[in-house]
Amino acid sequence: MNKSARVFARLQEHQLIALLSPKSPEQCVTAYETLDPLGITLEIAFRSQPALEGIQAVLDEYPEALLLAGTVMLPEYAELAIEAGAAGIVSADAIPDVVRLCAEEDVLCVPGGLGDVGKQLVLKAQIYDLSLEELRERVPYQWVHKLFPTVAGDLVFTGLARAWKGPFKGLNVVYTGGVNLSNLPSLVQQDPQGIFCGSALTKAIDNPEQMREEAQKWVDVVKSRA
Repeated sequence: MNKSARVFARLQEHQLIALLSPKSPEQCVTAYETLDPLGITLEIAFRSQPALEGIQAVLDEYPEALLLAGTVMLPEYAELAIEAGAAGIVSADAIPDVVRLCAEEDVLCVPGGLGDVGKQLVLKAQIYDLSLEELRERVPYQWVHKLFPTVAGDLVFTGLARAWKGPFKGLNVVYTGGVNLSNLPSLVQQDPQGIFCGSALTKAIDNPEQMREEAQKWVDVVKSRA
């Protein structure tokens, strides 16, 4: 089982991603050490210079760590993250060149947005030389899309995810953008199989114990779905 398959299995089991925009590589290590024992997967955002160094720092200390590289908008950044050892690539939009690169490398790719679901799935299927049904069955970690934003002010876009699952049966949806502890129970209720991502999980990065306590609350909400 490759890294992408393993991180996807983890996401399906625990359903939580913590987004970190690091100010230093050390913050990435701290976040990983604090959140990983709770089953929360760390997504390191490529918004700052320490992101790549942070991925490398975590994997230097924990070679088996399963990390996501987030906010990856250019294929060259995706390539750097994959070379550094990221198990998956997450974007804020469906960027064909990033999708293509990841599919060619057989690396989990999670495009985002309020549309283009079918376009990115078809592109993946073409690169794997599979039908859409075969892609879903044989490469399930590519049968995924990020609903971004999930919440924007008074607007909640979860109805889009339900609509996507009509033509794209069994689509795995990552909910991010505006997700917080207050609206998480409602989001989990609407999609008990959803994967939920929040930067609030790493807000207290300088206080690991506080970060752990906040994260435990998210874990408890997701576990309560049963």
